[in-house]
Amino acid sequence: MTFAYLLVLGATLFWLGVARRVGSSRADTRYRLGPEGPVAATLPRLHVVIPARNEARNIGDCLRSVGASDHPDLRVWVVDDDSTDGTGELAALGGATVIQGEGGPLPAGWKGKPRALERARSHLPTDAEWIVFLDADVRLHPHALSRLHTYALAEEVDFLSGFGRLVMGSFWEHVIQPSVGGLIIAGNDLAVVNDPARKDKVIANGQLILVRAAAHAVVGGHTAVKDDILDDVGLARAFTAHGFRVRILFLRELFSCRMYTGFTELWLGWTKNLFPGMEFRRSAVVAVVALVLTEFVAPYIVFGCALGRGEWTLAACAGALLLLMHAVRGWMDRIFGQPLLYGLFQPVGALLLVGLVLDSVRRTRTGTRLWKGRTY
Repeated sequence: MTFAYLLVLGATLFWLGVARRVGSSRADTRYRLGPEGPVAATLPRLHVVIPARNEARNIGDCLRSVGASDHPDLRVWVVDDDSTDGTGELAALGGATVIQGEGGPLPAGWKGKPRALERARSHLPTDAEWIVFLDADVRLHPHALSRLHTYALAEEVDFLSGFGRLVMGSFWEHVIQPSVGGLIIAGNDLAVVNDPARKDKVIANGQLILVRAAAHAVVGGHTAVKDDILDDVGLARAFTAHGFRVRILFLRELFSCRMYTGFTELWLGWTKNLFPGMEFRRSAVVAVVALVLTEFVAPYIVFGCALGRGEWTLAACAGALLLLMHAVRGWMDRIFGQPLLYGLFQPVGALLLVGLVLDSVRRTRTGTRLWKGRTY
């Protein structure tokens, strides 16, 4: 019984800490960039590079959002990475310059996305100054590219990335994505990520990355991360290792992204990335699983058991904790514009997150991480 009370106390302190961190993050505007604000009087040409493998459902809307940009000088390139669904043809109709795939298996030592982006670099003009790497499932605000480019020039940043607004449609997206996204955000305080003295903590979001082309060439382009499943993080760390300035921001108002559209895509996508995101450390896996089970799942078990045994004081304490948990979750859902209803499925999402982490370990060890027809 004493253990149950200690667990409730610990979880209560944890959730109060979450609430405090959410509040302080809301008040801190240092790492937030929105559509309103100054734009440079002149901006150099920006090359937008979109890697696309079987992205017929996305490429048209993505290109339309790029085409609606107020940036004065854009050239758009789509790398059709051996698609079989007509992605390349749709990209050409959308006005992009299409770089065709190589055909056949990937060259030895390469992952698919780094290979596509490195091939794009070889097609860009030699005088290219700035490049945006953009995923096909991203939708841009009309001011996004001009604001990001202006910011990079003003702050003398060589590598700029950030977190956009996560779009969710299906039931399983609403259940799983907040749990995974919360884990990523909780583990990556932007004050730490942007600290030049903490180069080992820098991250990036491959959905949107703006780079100075000269700096990208110095680090070796995407050849530097050719075998990295998290090529975005690897590229950011390559930039910092060479002394270039990297900045990661909250960009919710500048772009959105619907990463996955159903349970199978969610499972395959996250099991590909989660264990590599923990730098393949088993200690990190144990810590994450323990944290999720004790802080997100155990309070429900304690509450149910206390009610079943007639332990009314413990039940009241656990019930108060559950109210706190859902109040904090509801507050976060309102901030991120998500329906409050799905907060009721928080323990389900937490258990599925544990499953994703463990399956990511298994798939990594057995070489069965599958994504878009390729096994990593």
